[in-house]
Amino acid sequence: MLFTELKNYVVFDLEMNGSNQIIEIGALKVTTGQDIEKFSVIVNNPPMGSGMASFKFISQSIGGDDGWITLEMIQNGMAEERALTRFMKFVGDYPVVGHAIVDGDVQLIKEGLRYNDLGKWKTNGKVFDTQQIHRALNGNPNDISLAGLADEYEVEIGTQKHRALADSRATLAVFAAMQKVWAK
Repeated sequence: MLFTELKNYVVFDLEMNGSNQIIEIGALKVTTGQDIEKFSVIVNNPPMGSGMASFKFISQSIGGDDGWITLEMIQNGMAEERALTRFMKFVGDYPVVGHAIVDGDVQLIKEGLRYNDLGKWKTNGKVFDTQQIHRALNGNPNDISLAGLADEYEVEIGTQKHRALADSRATLAVFAAMQKVWAK
């Protein structure tokens, strides 16, 4: 299926703890191109060792209107096994959309599922990565940030960054703009 034909899909984003473990999952389920259902969870994966320095830097550098992910939020978060189970139920058989997810977020979900003995995620080619779509359509081999795509497609994405649900909303706005431009 072409990305321009997608009407029912899930846009998602992950945040990590500096040790390459999931600390937040945010997702939006789009049906018939209009209705949107939200999913958001903080995961109890506190950073360890050298990951703590990365986490402290990240938590002081990001945030915005919805605030930062704090150690307290993570420590009070949901167990990874339960969070992944809920996320996979939310996604179901829907195609997934995200920014720079093919080699990143999708693989982290698959690793988490394997580690927690939750089975495999058979994406069956139903992964649509805005960064890869942009590269393919524009013949540009360079990586482009979500903010860069927003500028390219003249989409307002707000000030919140590096929070999973906010990044999912931004990705949805960019993806919808890409669909509109390239469906012509």
